[in-house]
Amino acid sequence: MIHRDIACRNVLLMEGNIAKLADFELCVYCNENGIYKDSMHAKLPIKWLSIEALTDGIFSEMSDVWAFGILCFEMFSYGNIPYGTMSPEEMRAFLQAEKRLELPNNTPDYIYDLMQKCWIQESLKRPTFMQINKMIASKLENETFKYGYLALKKV
Repeated sequence: MIHRDIACRNVLLMEGNIAKLADFELCVYCNENGIYKDSMHAKLPIKWLSIEALTDGIFSEMSDVWAFGILCFEMFSYGNIPYGTMSPEEMRAFLQAEKRLELPNNTPDYIYDLMQKCWIQESLKRPTFMQINKMIASKLENETFKYGYLALKKV
């Protein structure tokens, strides 16, 4: 299943600061190759679309990964609209020229590095969500260790 609308506006914070993705209205099932080709021309959130979704109407886990990178930009820029006032045509030209959103102030380097990986032009070179999870978990583990927390044995 492909969400097609991963954005801050669709993340709910639950008790214990657990984030949950919501709004499944634009979700679609993909084919056996993990791809969905949009032939219905649904109304979609342009500024969160991957380059392949924007230009060819092709969606996959990797287009959701792109949108996750945009979600990170939203969070670390304190809610700035991605691509500012660019029109869809300007945004398409910007992305096709392999330009990307700039580093928001106070964003950790490893987060911006992750964002850039999410926005790799060739979709199959982007990390999967499983890889993203491991990258973030590993970084948090290392950061937590630096603060002097003690890792307890699993019971």
